[in-house]
Amino acid sequence: MLFSIICAIVGVPIAFGVGKGLFATLACVALALAPLALTLHARAAARRDDRNLLQAARDAVAAHPGSSFEHVEVGTAIVLNPATRRLALAQGANAKVYEYADIRAWDARKESSSGTVGIGVAGTIAAGSQNVAASKQADLNTGLFMTMRDIENPTWRISMFEASDRARWSEILRQQVNERSA
Repeated sequence: MLFSIICAIVGVPIAFGVGKGLFATLACVALALAPLALTLHARAAARRDDRNLLQAARDAVAAHPGSSFEHVEVGTAIVLNPATRRLALAQGANAKVYEYADIRAWDARKESSSGTVGIGVAGTIAAGSQNVAASKQADLNTGLFMTMRDIENPTWRISMFEASDRARWSEILRQQVNERSA
């Protein structure tokens, strides 16, 4: 369908054949596949960045895979090393290492956005932009929120969209911080 639309916009008839129409047809195919290629490239880059972020957080608390608790998602990371009782928090380029004693509180929460309905073309476009903005704000209010004893960065948000991840991390923190310090 996208291929047909692009070819119609460019004014190229959809005909696969040899001759002067072949180049135009191949150009339409390339234009139709370009968004997919760019999306796949961006996702691969984000996964690579998350792997690098996780490794840097592991290195910061001297943790090894399998010997620590770790989570990385959408440019945020948390790594706990039970042996040293230290944790690393990262949000993009901002990262810091803390002792367990520096944890003041944590909260795992999910926020949902409500939808706006538009009538007519202009109303639908306006409602769509409002829905996108509300959805982005809800995503920013979803995750594991850590309150730390830190003047510069008192609150950290670790992205966790899955309810099971948020529940798991709440229990990890209860066991590691509350129960092991008692």
